[in-house]
Amino acid sequence: MQNGKDKPPSYLRYAKLAILFCLALALALIVSIKNPFFVAEYQLGDIARENLRAPMDFTVPGTDITVKKGEVIVREGERINADHLARIAVYNTLERREVFAVKKFAAVFILLFLLIAILYEYSERNIKKFYLSKKDLIFCSVFAVFSLALVKSFHLIFESYAQSRLEDLFYIIPVFVFAMVVRIVLFSEIAIIFSLVYSAALAFSFDSSLRIFLYTFSGSILAAYFSGKCENRNTILKAGIFTAFLMCFFMLAADVFMGRSSGSVALRMAFVIVNGIAGSFIVLGLLPVIENLFDYTTDIKLLELANLEHPLLGEMMLNAPGTYHHSIVVGNLSKAAAEAIGAHPLLTRVAAYYHDIGKLKMPHYYIENRTGSEDVHAGITPNMSALIIMSHVKEGVELAKEFKLGRRLTGIIQEHHGTSLTSFFYTKAKGKEDPLLHVIEEKDFRYPGPKPQTKEAGIIMLADAVEAASRVLEDPTPKRIENHVQRIIEGIFLDGQLDECELTLKDLHAIQKSFITILIGIFHHRIEYPERTPNGGSDKKLPKTDEGQPKGDRQGNRGITGLFKASQ
Repeated sequence: MQNGKDKPPSYLRYAKLAILFCLALALALIVSIKNPFFVAEYQLGDIARENLRAPMDFTVPGTDITVKKGEVIVREGERINADHLARIAVYNTLERREVFAVKKFAAVFILLFLLIAILYEYSERNIKKFYLSKKDLIFCSVFAVFSLALVKSFHLIFESYAQSRLEDLFYIIPVFVFAMVVRIVLFSEIAIIFSLVYSAALAFSFDSSLRIFLYTFSGSILAAYFSGKCENRNTILKAGIFTAFLMCFFMLAADVFMGRSSGSVALRMAFVIVNGIAGSFIVLGLLPVIENLFDYTTDIKLLELANLEHPLLGEMMLNAPGTYHHSIVVGNLSKAAAEAIGAHPLLTRVAAYYHDIGKLKMPHYYIENRTGSEDVHAGITPNMSALIIMSHVKEGVELAKEFKLGRRLTGIIQEHHGTSLTSFFYTKAKGKEDPLLHVIEEKDFRYPGPKPQTKEAGIIMLADAVEAASRVLEDPTPKRIENHVQRIIEGIFLDGQLDECELTLKDLHAIQKSFITILIGIFHHRIEYPERTPNGGSDKKLPKTDEGQPKGDRQGNRGITGLFKASQ
């Protein structure tokens, strides 16, 4: 995990700086675009909605008044009088509105770039979970530009065709979509920082309105909060509705503070509710596109992959049933452990289902899939056996990419053995070693790695080892299970396999307790039921239907068991 001490390579920092520069440039371009078809429609006594400046020198007909270029014709909030109307009438006939404001662009670009650079650098150095790969940064930048362009397009349309309701119609624009998508795809810390940048850019688009900034940023934080644990599609719809409901109160408070008329309160509230619902449906439509374009694995996609009818799991069930059963149990162990330490239970469980998919290539080489007593490793060297066993990691990564399981699952598949030792074949090779001919080196019997990089990958490594070793546990009493789990976890820890993930000793203790609880439930002792016998034995009573019947009739009434006996 990135922090202030672990700096990325310089070329990566320059690449990220270039991306941030392009982001500020694109946002400033969108902010600076003006509506060339804007017409200022006012009547006597109306309140001006924005500042109007003369794009060139012009004279008001019937008067000696000359308006100079750049002079303010009417100021925002000023009441329109007859003099204003005369000037506005001439203003509307001029080819006046420049489509692009160069000065505004330069100023907004400098402000946004400084804001983005300062926020990013501070967050990367001081917020523990804030780390963006190059792909993540490209996604956030592209989506921020897309979201701002979407809002700007709505505003330009409303400005052209519904200018009188422009202030009210702002509340129907889906401004909360950005934060919801970023939170679902990435993390809450990233959603907060980029929502701040997005809200600032949006405020610049609306003449540096503090009201717009606060409304957008507050709503974005709420939307990100409610869509945090998105384990089904209804969560997204609820997030939009809850955010809209709370932002209605924000809108009312802002109107009271700014002294706005309460005449259209009901309309604005209806617009906010529609905004929340429509935004949820937009998010639902965008997520599959984003998952495919940027190769992300969201919680919704994880739920789809958790379906046991998935082709990979179906093939595993048929061709590698032992591995399939092992993966299901590892999934249960991993989920319980993830819940115990605050990791991602859904990701951990689904990744556990797929962690051994590489064994589908040669399932009969793995002991859990053997159906007979023949040992396929008997005729090959320990070195070759180790290579075959270790190859399931590489094969699993290739299958994960082929079936587009996503980066997070692919990473866990690659890391779930770390650089651990295939101890059985290493010991076997050492037993046949001839130091004069060849020295057996431990590195040749270790998985290529990398070691687990996340809590979820570390949990699956521990669960995989514990479940596999528990199969050979004799007389699994609770105390033996406890000692067994503790020994496995300590061995992995002392081997240094958990050095690069975030699991602490406290986490390992919680994981150990959860594993013990699950395994005790799996290996609990059952009562041995006595066999029911009609004549003698522990149960000498016959069914009531047999009482009073001749012995021959009773034998003819044996049912299914009698059929099996008769067929012998």
